[in-house]
Amino acid sequence: MMHIAAFLFGPAIMFNVAATVPTYNIKPTCRAAIELSGMAGRTAEMCEASEADARKEIVKAWSSFAESAKTRCIQTSAGRSPSYAELLTCLESMRDMQKRQEQERATPARPQSR
Repeated sequence: MMHIAAFLFGPAIMFNVAATVPTYNIKPTCRAAIELSGMAGRTAEMCEASEADARKEIVKAWSSFAESAKTRCIQTSAGRSPSYAELLTCLESMRDMQKRQEQERATPARPQSR
């Protein structure tokens, strides 16, 4: 059903997806991460605190991320266990990649020596 709506409304839905910082229920994600990691001393509460910190960073920097990056990163995590830490990493990577591309376009290509 969502695929049909995305096809019919395309950019309008994309904009709405990235309009605000998503709200995730990270408790199941943290419980699963702790169970899978098997790391002694790491608790679900510690994971939840890390996720809360990551969300705060996202909220602070939200306006600095391109709409296309927001949409892509949110949609990438939509089918899995949501994680603010993963969302933040994705957003920062997309921003850094865009900066590199802009710098490369602004810097004239040097002739290669033989």
